[in-house]
Amino acid sequence: MFKSKTKYTWEGWDSSGREDWVFSVKHPCELIGVHAKLIDKELKDSEKIEYCIYAPRVSSTSTPFGLRSEESSCGFCATDNRFIITKNRHIKGVEPSLTSIDFTDVVYFNIGSALLLSWVSITYVQDGKLKHLPILFSSNGRHHFEKALRSYKKYCLSLNTDESSLDTFSASAFIHKISDNIHRKYLKTLISQNERLILTFSCQYLWHKAAEKKSFFRKSRESYAASKATALLTSRALLIARNGLEVSVGNCTDVMNVALDKVSSLFLMEDKAGESVIHNLRISFTKETDTMEISLMSLDEKTEIFLNNIHSFLDDTKQTPRAN
Repeated sequence: MFKSKTKYTWEGWDSSGREDWVFSVKHPCELIGVHAKLIDKELKDSEKIEYCIYAPRVSSTSTPFGLRSEESSCGFCATDNRFIITKNRHIKGVEPSLTSIDFTDVVYFNIGSALLLSWVSITYVQDGKLKHLPILFSSNGRHHFEKALRSYKKYCLSLNTDESSLDTFSASAFIHKISDNIHRKYLKTLISQNERLILTFSCQYLWHKAAEKKSFFRKSRESYAASKATALLTSRALLIARNGLEVSVGNCTDVMNVALDKVSSLFLMEDKAGESVIHNLRISFTKETDTMEISLMSLDEKTEIFLNNIHSFLDDTKQTPRAN
């Protein structure tokens, strides 16, 4: 039976994980199932709760972008210094899990949608290893996770663009420059308080290359699988919105947000493959020995010049805490 007027609002409700909605609460004690007690017990008295979400499980276990997750319900709490995430698989003998991720350990995150399925994946460093924590949920709750991610971003260090010669803009004055309507919508929802926008450009995101078979009439050559993408550089992050492969345009989009305060260096290198020019954006992180390489095509000349000089911009610009 449901018990009222207890510490845990939903105590007595043994969640099946099959609820029809994703919802937010003011405090973890208002979550349902095991998530309330697990997160509430983990919280420290000194922590400020920014956003707290319950997401029931969905039948999917993978996304078109390669993210995979076991079917489970989820409790997601963003405080002023970390994410606290619980998962319950609702399988007898399988205990619920709790993961705590300090904001200082987060390297990048992804958020995306494919029709009724949405996802968030947080990539972080813990015990010297790079780890990924993906969450799959119903698309009707995407706006809740966007708010939680914005609350995390406002605690990220910001580049001090006041000491540089670069022009910066507010989201309202700049976001219209993004030509792709869907990418613009997705990117806009991830701009945090006081985050300044610097540059945006359209390109092709390179997924992989494959050698075409040699025929009697034609020599073998390399071909490339690429999808439409939009990049956005801000005072806090490099964001890349990309479409999926082999799906209807607009039905499958993922956004990667790389925190600039975790980037130690960023270089643009150029490769030529026949008539195609591939631009490899190589990113090194302060806490991770391995580098991330993002391959892009179809950059315009102005963007190439800017990206070729971005490493000096990052090196010379001091990082300052967020404004309160």
